[in-house]
Amino acid sequence: MDKVDSNGCEEGVSATFVFRSRPNQSLTRGEQRVVFWTLAMVCLGTASGFALLGYWPILPFAGLEIGLLAWAHEVLRTREGAYETITIEGDKVVLEWQAGTRADHREMNRRWARVTCECASPGRNCHLRLSSHGRDTEVGQYLSDEARLRLAATLRRKLRE
Repeated sequence: MDKVDSNGCEEGVSATFVFRSRPNQSLTRGEQRVVFWTLAMVCLGTASGFALLGYWPILPFAGLEIGLLAWAHEVLRTREGAYETITIEGDKVVLEWQAGTRADHREMNRRWARVTCECASPGRNCHLRLSSHGRDTEVGQYLSDEARLRLAATLRRKLRE
């Protein structure tokens, strides 16, 4: 079984090709908590200092800032389980993905599957799609433009094999 991750391509001699990608998660859950509480304490400490000097109207804005920070961290947490997988095995192309609470699965016939990669300008803002029977699915959402172009070339080659 060939396996490819979002960091590079690996090929073998077997007939199965698997590509997996996930969004970059540079912080663990524990590190996210440390960052959140550090920023919240700095914000509250600064706001409290100004409130003691008589600038008390700053306190609601500090609370709003901490609330927005908590919301941003929650949005990041919902992306923890996101992934997409492309499997080419025999005559089947299988796409599986999960983003937040949405998950889906799609199968295509390998002979009918087509790869399209459209870029707004050469090599920039590229959208990679796998299509079959008039339905297309965007893939490579967690990749850079360069990685999408490499994946497009790899998929075209694998679909022809």
